[in-house]
Amino acid sequence: MQLFFEYSSRRVVTCALGLLALLPLSISTAQAAEQAYGTPGQPTFDQRYPSGSIQSTDAADEILLEADKERQVINDQYIDEQRACYKKFFVSSCLEAAKERNRVAVRQVRDVEVEANAYKRQAKADDRDKSLAEQHAKDEQDAARRAQDQKEKAAASARKIQESAAKQKQVAERETQAEGQADVRVKAHEAQVRKTQAEEAAKAPQRAANEQAYKEKVKQAEVHRKEVEAKKAEKERERAAKQQTPAAAPAATPLLPASPATTPSK
Repeated sequence: MQLFFEYSSRRVVTCALGLLALLPLSISTAQAAEQAYGTPGQPTFDQRYPSGSIQSTDAADEILLEADKERQVINDQYIDEQRACYKKFFVSSCLEAAKERNRVAVRQVRDVEVEANAYKRQAKADDRDKSLAEQHAKDEQDAARRAQDQKEKAAASARKIQESAAKQKQVAERETQAEGQADVRVKAHEAQVRKTQAEEAAKAPQRAANEQAYKEKVKQAEVHRKEVEAKKAEKERERAAKQQTPAAAPAATPLLPASPATTPSK
């Protein structure tokens, strides 16, 4: 019986010493839990690039490149801490703390990436709209200039026809006065034919102008339709891209096998 009590006492003392030895490791684990993942000596990624700080497409591109590097740093730190956890007494709590720090750090990087990509998409859309507006204004100016040129040509042609008709009328009047009454009806008919021909010739430029104006309207309508279709297609591509982009997740990493726990011999 005395040997049993001595053996039990030694086991209690041994366990107490083991717990005291593990206490500094627990304190180290708690201290490590307070440290956020990311580039050492730098604030967290979302603190370095707060919301609204992106002001240019070039800045957005640089931030996205740095985000890739930051994500690799976070992943390496996560792997290192997982390995360190298997050497500590509270393995499960250590792994959970590491997992939570990794999740927070990855989310901070992802939030900045989302804002950078959104800025680039908006800048691209603004540039496209500006280009379309400039092209539309140029097309309107060209159409107005062509219409004015056509109007001037039509007016010049109408003046020439009127002058020619006036001359023909004068000739017809002189011929009518010189001829006898027997030829009056014949001359009148000829004059009417010439008048009709002159009127038809006078209407020809206007018909041509009307036809040209109609073609311009059709062309402008086609340009407008293509612009609308281009904007609609762009929005569809952006919506499809948003739906197909998977949410970023922590990279899966192999875990080292846990060291077998030593059991005191009985």
